[in-house]
Amino acid sequence: MLAKRFIGVAIVLFWCVMNALLIKRQFAAPPTPIALRATERITEAIEEWWGVYYRGEKIGYATQTIEPKSSGYKLRDYSELRLRLLGTNQTAATKVHMDVDAEWALEKFDFELRSGEVHFKASGRVAPGRLMVETYSAGHRAAREIPLTQRPYLLAALKPFVATQQLEEKKEYYFSTFDPATLSQQVTKVVIEGRETIRIGDLTEPALRVRQQFKGISVTSWLDGSGRTLKEESPAGLSMTRQSPAQAQQLGAARSVSLDLIGQTSIPVATPITDPGRKKLLKLRLSGIDPASFMLSAGRQQFSGGIVEVRREEMEKMVAVALPSQDKRLVSFLQPTPYLQSDNPAIRSLAAQIVASEKNAGKAALRIKDWVYRNIAKRPTISIPNALEVLHTRKGDCNEHAVLFNALARAAGIPAKTVVGVVYLRGAFYYHAWSEVWLGEWVSLDPVLNQFPADVTHVKFLEGDIDRQIDILRLIGNLKIEVLEGDKITN
Repeated sequence: MLAKRFIGVAIVLFWCVMNALLIKRQFAAPPTPIALRATERITEAIEEWWGVYYRGEKIGYATQTIEPKSSGYKLRDYSELRLRLLGTNQTAATKVHMDVDAEWALEKFDFELRSGEVHFKASGRVAPGRLMVETYSAGHRAAREIPLTQRPYLLAALKPFVATQQLEEKKEYYFSTFDPATLSQQVTKVVIEGRETIRIGDLTEPALRVRQQFKGISVTSWLDGSGRTLKEESPAGLSMTRQSPAQAQQLGAARSVSLDLIGQTSIPVATPITDPGRKKLLKLRLSGIDPASFMLSAGRQQFSGGIVEVRREEMEKMVAVALPSQDKRLVSFLQPTPYLQSDNPAIRSLAAQIVASEKNAGKAALRIKDWVYRNIAKRPTISIPNALEVLHTRKGDCNEHAVLFNALARAAGIPAKTVVGVVYLRGAFYYHAWSEVWLGEWVSLDPVLNQFPADVTHVKFLEGDIDRQIDILRLIGNLKIEVLEGDKITN
């Protein structure tokens, strides 16, 4: 059980690291994005290489090439990260190819993620008023259209653009951007903070300091006059530094690193929580964060004055809810998404097989949870979690268990969603993901830990698809937790 609990924790953090490396998130309630006209052009091909570090330890490398064309540019991005997770070496490689116009706005892209058995691809092209997207995963191809109010940028193209346009210092600029991994539109705030000199290796370089901000998260880049990135620092200790190709790709003879994401990001507590599965109520004091930015008061949780109370749901008092759900307020929690393919024939067939003739939503959710727990191996898996991929590989961490459970539940007519937060284990809290299902009220369910409802040490901070999980970075290194009452907690 110890190993099973640890598996999901590491991957939630690894996915956040991957997201921070690609710098993608939505800025909350932003002003209208701008579309600038380029005043300067890059006329010669540029190739850049960086070493990627996490809290000072090298975990991989990234490279980018920019090649001018007659009406814009071709950009090629590649990154490779290597970690040791639960005694296994894990490698994840991402590749983005894109064409942009003379103003650096997106024309078309191809995105690819490879990690072990996982192979995910997405491609898209801009048409008037929309982005035409195709995804490929587990042998399944899906197409969709995303409405556009204006042509977006990809973040890989944004930095060289702003660095070469002589933008006004200290002024805030907002750009419409698109994330090819999560297939989501975003708005990113960019500020040219000023000019300074920084040391890169043995050299001192003049640099333009640029800050990108989204929902309280700041990423600082130091660029040269051509838009080349000299250095970059992201939340939670992630950084990139310019290196030669040979230096960037050098990771040591072992070709793995000793980095322990679990240990470095855990939140230790002074007071142990004994037998959490039997507790009905847990009180915790939270500090070091802005509570207004998270969903701390929702359903079984209530937050006030820095204290969150988590009360376990009483299943025996629940009113029976019939399948399928007819509540129009919950339609969005029944619909398929690019990563919860609840309308796929394989998902629908399996859901029907598991649920069989059961018409009680709670009992049907229990059957689905049991099937996922029994049939999906608990393995560290670096991926963009999606239900079809999990059904194909039959293995994964907390994210994989949650997305497959949610897709099966939705296919069966049970509203379901993913939530992200922390869970307690042996003296510390760790980052984790689980599910909630609608049974007249939202009820917690953890298919990787086989809990329904989830124990009271599951503290929810966020909900939604994978593009929301990067918000966890705002907690890492900042969140402090104090257990109140210890063993006197109500049983």
